[in-house]
Amino acid sequence: MNGFERRKERKKQNILNASLQLFSQYGVQKVSIQEIAQKAQVSQVTIYNYFGGKDELLFETVKRFIYERLERFQGIVHDEEMDFKDKITSVIKDKKESLLHLDPGFLQTVMADQPDLRNLIQSFTEQDAVPLLIELVEQGKQQGYVHPDISFRSIMFYIEMFYHAMSSKPNFFEDSIAELSEEITHMFFYGLMGNKEERLHKKE
Repeated sequence: MNGFERRKERKKQNILNASLQLFSQYGVQKVSIQEIAQKAQVSQVTIYNYFGGKDELLFETVKRFIYERLERFQGIVHDEEMDFKDKITSVIKDKKESLLHLDPGFLQTVMADQPDLRNLIQSFTEQDAVPLLIELVEQGKQQGYVHPDISFRSIMFYIEMFYHAMSSKPNFFEDSIAELSEEITHMFFYGLMGNKEERLHKKE
């Protein structure tokens, strides 16, 4: 990649970063190409040349975001130095930083008006996200953390309850991030009765 191509790619990434921040914060309808251009420090013409219109830019923004999230999730699932419990802990902690998040309400609103984006998310979920979750659950069963008779469907329902609670409360992790993540992970594995042999909030 020569210098011109590097500069072009850097501008594209700046535009995508700016559009993600503005779309997710203010909603698609309230954000203009002019505002995105100002935030990305490029001209409006540059955005139109690189992406076409606003709908195309939105599609590429969401696409880049979800596949970046997938890559991070793949890194966790395929990390041979982490056991299943450590991986679930990492996923829970990662979730609070990203609330596979753009804000769910934002995505639902956008997909209602964007069939191409709806098809992208559906394809991504079926072909990429779910198989990776199945792989993680199988690791849990092989390592003895997950009961072999519990179905993937039930586990997904359980996980979704956690994620829905986190995504519906913007300030969920505002205080005591480490402690709250530790407690949620403990409840995930042991329920409300807990494991009395495992002490939480260990002091150094």
